[in-house]
Amino acid sequence: MRAPFVRHVISTFSITVLQQFVGLARQILIAAYFGLSRSFDQYLVVYAVASMVVFNTASVFDTVAVSRLVRIREDAGDDAFWRSSNRLLLQAMLGGLLFAAGFFALVHLLMPIIAAGFTADERTAVAELTVYFAPWVLVVIPYYAVSAHLKSLWDFHWVFSAETVAMVVSILVLWRWHDSVACLPVAFGSGYLVAATMLFLRRGLSQPKTGTPQGLLRGMANQHLANQLGTATGFVDRYFQSFLASGGISTLGYTGMIVNNLSSLMTFREIYVVPLSSEVGRDEKLQRMLHGVVLISIPCALFVAEFARPLVTVLFQRGQFTPEAAILTSDILRISAFSLIITSVLAPMARLFQILDRISYSHVLYLVSLVCTAAFQYVLVFRMGWDVYGIAWATLANSAVVTLVVAELVRRCGVIVAWHRVLAHALFAAAVSIAAVAVSWVGAAPFAGLPALVIGSGLFGLVVAGCYFLVRRRLRLIVG
Repeated sequence: MRAPFVRHVISTFSITVLQQFVGLARQILIAAYFGLSRSFDQYLVVYAVASMVVFNTASVFDTVAVSRLVRIREDAGDDAFWRSSNRLLLQAMLGGLLFAAGFFALVHLLMPIIAAGFTADERTAVAELTVYFAPWVLVVIPYYAVSAHLKSLWDFHWVFSAETVAMVVSILVLWRWHDSVACLPVAFGSGYLVAATMLFLRRGLSQPKTGTPQGLLRGMANQHLANQLGTATGFVDRYFQSFLASGGISTLGYTGMIVNNLSSLMTFREIYVVPLSSEVGRDEKLQRMLHGVVLISIPCALFVAEFARPLVTVLFQRGQFTPEAAILTSDILRISAFSLIITSVLAPMARLFQILDRISYSHVLYLVSLVCTAAFQYVLVFRMGWDVYGIAWATLANSAVVTLVVAELVRRCGVIVAWHRVLAHALFAAAVSIAAVAVSWVGAAPFAGLPALVIGSGLFGLVVAGCYFLVRRRLRLIVG
């Protein structure tokens, strides 16, 4: 299993790097067209609800559906696999309709919470914007089902290629239509429609006459219900964010775009779900994953923190995105950059709860996050008045506490992690990164904007690559 997994990690990493460039092009367009505005704040409020209620089902498909389909194919054969996958696809198509209707009703029901700090007119605009999300919500659930089928067959290249196509299509639609923020969900929905069609053609149809289909819906429903405690955390977060000054939510949105894209890169698009689904060598696989992510995420986080200002300026400062907006966004990005380290370590550990059917531990995770979110944001936003800076620091502190709790829960699952070894790799990566920061800061100091970013990133990369090359034998033991 090691060799196929490593090959998929390398190829996935390469594809994901390509996707980052395509995704950055889309983010640049969004920033230029909408900047830090109240209308973009409103879009992010609706998008947050869609992410927490609908789009987060992607993780349910990845952890429950993919792992179960893998086991069905191994234990019961291809016929049972196809019959189970066909049933899942039909259920997903019906689920798309139900989720679309439920999403529209839920946004209106939760308006007093998610838009508590908005005016009456702003709440009306939020409600109207919900309609434009319906096609996107309708198509994305079947898209996840088809993706789960292909991922369970290790056909990651088609899935990631389809995601790239979805990005390109959304860019083209947004390039043509961007008169209002309502064009954004339409552009994203169009991209996923094309991607879903592409994956469905790759998947094909099969009607096996033998084999007993095994239901996946119950396990997925249980996990999705468990995730709703995490959704409550998101609603608490949105409550505090609605009281930020105009453009504050937009600032968090732009920094989130950068951090989330990099986080996806750091965790290799979570393809580790498939190998971790097998009990054989699970401890060793998780150990190597954690070593790898700290060696990658720590240099990445320090680089983003150091070059946040030129990074934001080069990417976003044009059109409606003003120099003042660039200053605020870079300050928040500098804080949020360190969450890359925490989320990279947290992601594979948290996924074990679904793989091992320890749903109660997921409840504990979400409960801790809910309490910490409310406590940290109340103190930093309401009591100390730090506005968007308070949200950024509260989010970072919350992630740190949750990671410590999850590490203990993983131990209770019987999965042993040698944390002293992870810490040793982290300290080495931190020392290398600090040296790289010092060298790149000296080299880039006389410049600004794109020249500073190019020179600084080049020097930073050379120092990190050089130091890692010196210990290449040890790194080979990690990657296999």
